[in-house]
Amino acid sequence: MKPLRIEIHNLGAIPYANIDLTNTTLAAICGVNGAGKSTAFTVAPRFALYGATKPGTSIDDMIRTGATEAAVNFYFDHQGGTYRVIRTRSKKGKGKTTLELQKAKNTLLLDGSLDWESLSGASISETQKKIIDLLGLDDETFVASSMILQGDSGNFTKRPAGQRKAILSQVLQLDQYETLQDKAKAKAGEVNLTLEKSKAKVADIDTRLAEKPILESDKLAAEVKLAKTETDIQSLEENVQTLQVAYSALVAKIQQAEDINRQAKEKWADVGSKTSERDRQQGRMDNAQKLLDREADILTKVAAYDTTKDTVTALRVKRDQQAALKNEADRLKNEQLTVEAGLAKVIADINRIAGQIADRPRLEAAKAEYDTAVARLPECQKELEEDKRLLSAVKDCQDKLFQTEDRYIGQEQIHKQNIESLEANTAMLADANCVDLDNAQCKFLANAIKDKDKLVNAREQYSVWKVRADQEISDLQTAVKAAKNKRAEYWAAANINPLEPHELQEKINQLKTDVELLAKLAAMEPLLDNLKLQRTDLETRQADINVRLENMRNQYRELSDGLKELPAMEIKLTELEPWLRSKEQLPAAKEIANTARETIDRLKTEINDLTIQVVNLETEYKTLMGDSETLKQDAEKRLKEAQDSLKQCRDEHLSLTGRLGGIRAKLVLMEDDEKTRQSLMGEMEPLAKELVRWQTLVKAFGKDGIPALIIENAVPELERIANDILGQMSGGKNYLRFETQRELKSGKGMTETLDIIVGDWAGERIYETFSGGEQLRIDFAIRFALAELLARRAGSKIDWIVVDEGIGSQDAHHRELVLQAIKGVSDRFSMILVITHIEEAQKFFEQTIHFDVSGEDERIIQVA
Repeated sequence: MKPLRIEIHNLGAIPYANIDLTNTTLAAICGVNGAGKSTAFTVAPRFALYGATKPGTSIDDMIRTGATEAAVNFYFDHQGGTYRVIRTRSKKGKGKTTLELQKAKNTLLLDGSLDWESLSGASISETQKKIIDLLGLDDETFVASSMILQGDSGNFTKRPAGQRKAILSQVLQLDQYETLQDKAKAKAGEVNLTLEKSKAKVADIDTRLAEKPILESDKLAAEVKLAKTETDIQSLEENVQTLQVAYSALVAKIQQAEDINRQAKEKWADVGSKTSERDRQQGRMDNAQKLLDREADILTKVAAYDTTKDTVTALRVKRDQQAALKNEADRLKNEQLTVEAGLAKVIADINRIAGQIADRPRLEAAKAEYDTAVARLPECQKELEEDKRLLSAVKDCQDKLFQTEDRYIGQEQIHKQNIESLEANTAMLADANCVDLDNAQCKFLANAIKDKDKLVNAREQYSVWKVRADQEISDLQTAVKAAKNKRAEYWAAANINPLEPHELQEKINQLKTDVELLAKLAAMEPLLDNLKLQRTDLETRQADINVRLENMRNQYRELSDGLKELPAMEIKLTELEPWLRSKEQLPAAKEIANTARETIDRLKTEINDLTIQVVNLETEYKTLMGDSETLKQDAEKRLKEAQDSLKQCRDEHLSLTGRLGGIRAKLVLMEDDEKTRQSLMGEMEPLAKELVRWQTLVKAFGKDGIPALIIENAVPELERIANDILGQMSGGKNYLRFETQRELKSGKGMTETLDIIVGDWAGERIYETFSGGEQLRIDFAIRFALAELLARRAGSKIDWIVVDEGIGSQDAHHRELVLQAIKGVSDRFSMILVITHIEEAQKFFEQTIHFDVSGEDERIIQVA
């Protein structure tokens, strides 16, 4: 990976910078402190690629003071493609970060710029993962491999030995073998799982096939027993059939006897029924004869019933007439009450209206008094309004007089105070004993002379003001008096009474009812005449009702005399009604008496015949039954025993058939199992070979496999390159070597490590025991060696190095050696950038990148 351009917005101390590194190979980066050199080349790339910042600072801390947003666009070549990463950060609200990964297309836009396609993920985390996968480095390894930071030149060499080897593995892209090993493990697991499943199936099949000999033996035994059972069933079925025929014959004989017994019972029932009918007919005949014996009495009573009925009917008609008279009388009484109430009301209304008409003179006087009050009320209110106006005029004149007097009193006090002040100032002239007062030069006397002239003017002004003020007050007093006189004259002329409007209104309210009543009197006279006519009509109706009621009372008394016998006659009629019904029954009694005798004789004959038939049937029943019931029970028992034996044998046959079917089905399945087992065994052999191959790859991709071989091969090459560079830096004084294994303290085996052993004229010792300056040369040598090693390998990732103030601790002699070494290895990778303040070192480089801080909104970068 080689940087092409870095575009910075509001990061650290840099407001804006656009740094083109397209043609840069070996350059010194210079500028005043705080210009942003380290920010541009060590922070900005990490900020864009990984969101990293300086140690101890947050991403928001890196936003330039006074700004709310920062952004870095980082352009670089990598593995034949051109990419750019754009990261922004805003402090607005809760804060927001954006991240874009883009790749340049082969086509150019109309303005000559590159056309970009997005490789970003759906989220920032996905995009970050794509960047790490593209470079194959995380932030820590990126820094360790491409940057020698200020005060941290030993970022690789100063790591513990175990971490050095891990970093070297990542730089050499050995982490891909971990991915390959994981994939190989996954494949081996899949194959092993498939193989184990096949083994489990074979073991399960073998378990089932172990039962095959037993099943074949059980099948033979079941077939023999099934054949014997079928013979027993045939014999039992013949025996059951014979017993069934004998049992059916006994059942038929018993059924015949039961039919005869049923016939006998039915005939006995007929005998009972006919006997009951005979007894009923005898009873009917006896009852009919009793009725015929009383025929003469019945006819006499019926004649009496008819006579009584006619009398009762006539009396009931009179009773209905009497009830109608009573209802009509009750109605007339209600009407009489209504008429009397209406008459009383009409008389009361006549008396009331006549009284009101008689009170007309008083009402007319009240009307005249009411009209006078109504006419006077507006005039009185108008007079009071005028008086109110005159009173307001008096108050206005008085208020103006009072205000003027108050104002003049204040003005008069001011005039008097001024005069008194001037008099006090001029009083000193009498006591001055000055020879020439008119020409006196004393300041106090000169002021007193001036005040004397002012005093004369003040007294004259006061006199004029006093005359004018007294005249104005006198005029106002005259106006007040005139206003009061005018109001007094109006009161005398109009005879003003302040309570008069209230008294008039009360009188109007009191007389209003009489006035309204007087207005209604004109319509009351026709009403009075109408009421008198109503009274005459009601009195006429009242007299007519009284006459009609009296006539009804007389009719009611006449009807009551004939109705006294009605209750007794009704009781007699009720007592004679049964004889009427008896008369109605006489024809039927005669008919019954004639037919019942014949029916009784016929029934007696039928009863005798049926009794003889029943006796014969009972004899035949006893003959048939004999001991048939006992024989039937014995046959039924033997038949049931035979049927139970047959059922038991059939159940056993069914069980044997099912068992034999199950055995045969299992044997068929076992044949399928044998075929399946043979197929599985054929599949397992290639699977076992494939599993061995994947297991071999897992071991090869492991730490002790290919990665270990690569490191073992890379370490000597790294050691050789580092010794070339270190020799240049130290003038051949130092050399180094790497140890990748170390014996355990227990002496039992070796452990993986990456120790740095450095040799000089005094012998060999570990890197950590050397001085700071010596360690710095070793750091540079190993770091440059790492970069050259990556450049030489086919998939190199980092093709540039930034050295930030890394040579300040060297003396002049060794600084020159370090600079010569840097220049000597510059042709081994694409770009080396050295940030330094040492002018001697800056002059050593053909190219410089100078940071100019004169612009307020932009860092001017000069690449020369």
